[in-house]
Amino acid sequence: MFSQPTCLRLTPSGWNFALYACLFFCGFLLVASERLQERIRQTRWTSLGTGLVSAATLLFLILFAERLNIIPLAEEVDNPTLSLCSWSLIFAFLGFGIQRLNYTTPTLKYANEAVLPFYILHQTVLLTVGYFVTQWQIPDLAKWLVIILGSFALIMGIYELLVRRLNFLRFLFGMKVMPKPARVPAQEKVLAG
Repeated sequence: MFSQPTCLRLTPSGWNFALYACLFFCGFLLVASERLQERIRQTRWTSLGTGLVSAATLLFLILFAERLNIIPLAEEVDNPTLSLCSWSLIFAFLGFGIQRLNYTTPTLKYANEAVLPFYILHQTVLLTVGYFVTQWQIPDLAKWLVIILGSFALIMGIYELLVRRLNFLRFLFGMKVMPKPARVPAQEKVLAG
């Protein structure tokens, strides 16, 4: 907006290590503490209100600071207001998520297991499919649909037919390895047959 504090400036590579390390540490604390999660759930409405008011303040500063000749004031309060807005809305989303999304279904269990292999495969498959489809002489919207639907089908096919079923691929894609089926002794096979 107006100026960015030194601690938030990006490095030449585009990443601010200190900022992301702080976010990582905060996420770790959040997941590790049930008391903190409960407090975030309890204050979700307050967080939402604070986030919306600070977002409105930022919008006001962006639209009217120059007209009202309050640019020096705006430059002093824009970064703290942005931080307050960001954190408040993050806590509001987390609080509502903790309140409303604390359940599981077979579909969620399946998707939870598939998410890492899907993430690993998506770029390679999208670029490969896109390379071929973009050369077709069809409208761009049709290309987009073919790329999206074809890539999704291909990724899920690779996951379902290969990654999910083969233990060495499960291991390589960061999934838990399936237990080996218990062997039935030869004597029991003869009795059963």
